[in-house]
Amino acid sequence: MTQSTHNPWQDDETARFLRLRMKSFWNMDTFERVVLPLLDFPQNGRVLDVGCGNGGISFLLAELRPDLHISGVDFEANPVADAAAFAERHGLSRLHFEQGDAHQLRFADGTFDGAVCQTVLTHVRDAPTVVREMARVLKVGGVFFAAEYTESGAITSYDNVHLEKRDEAWQREHYRISQLFRRGKLALGRGDDTVGVRVPLLATQAGMDVYDVRLNDRVMHVFPPYRHEKQRNYLELSKRYHAPAPDDRWFNLTLETILAGGGTEADARWYYAATDSAGILQAIEAGVLSATGSFALYLTFARKPLSPST
Repeated sequence: MTQSTHNPWQDDETARFLRLRMKSFWNMDTFERVVLPLLDFPQNGRVLDVGCGNGGISFLLAELRPDLHISGVDFEANPVADAAAFAERHGLSRLHFEQGDAHQLRFADGTFDGAVCQTVLTHVRDAPTVVREMARVLKVGGVFFAAEYTESGAITSYDNVHLEKRDEAWQREHYRISQLFRRGKLALGRGDDTVGVRVPLLATQAGMDVYDVRLNDRVMHVFPPYRHEKQRNYLELSKRYHAPAPDDRWFNLTLETILAGGGTEADARWYYAATDSAGILQAIEAGVLSATGSFALYLTFARKPLSPST
């Protein structure tokens, strides 16, 4: 990740939230039966997880392919330490995590059989450079995989707390300020929320052969009486996400970003308050929350060819 004046990913509670959030990215049957065969890593292969954070996709791969040797790298020290400690506690000796910059990977050319990233390219300063670095460290025939979203600013989810509040005027205002936020992220070097749909182009420009592009199929949903594990996980995720902030760091991050995008403090306060977190928590406590939403990751599969013209 790129360095930032704000680092909201630094405490144990956030680490627990992120680990739970990682569980919501994938339907395991889809990952095991569709994604994993497309990755086609060799037996005992070496895989690099770029922007590994707390180790989400590294641990998923390790569970399904315990033969793999996986190295994770992330700019932020605390998530790397959390991932390393988790691996040690669970005896995952083939996993290694270290701090590093995705824009300038320390590894030699042709080191890895696979290079993967998950919700990373939307947060880096220069996504084309990161993709080129991932291509560089791949062996000939090595596989590149990126799971990245595109955030347009439009609200596509449903919940029974916000339904009547989000009229046409609200939607217009949300879209306007979300574009300020997106421009602010770009101006601050913190990424581009629209990059997901362009990853196949970035991979092609990096000299790789894109052999498949898909969308993941995970849909978040909760409807009383919340009988199934997925729903209970989403409820726990929602509780953590909407819990009252212990300090002003999230608002300050929102304010800094929107100001950098050309907005005002009033815009930041509107945007920060746009989600009725108290209402969501009350609905969960009362057992009446109904919600449906997606986390539409664009999945790009590419391979490093034998030669640039192959």
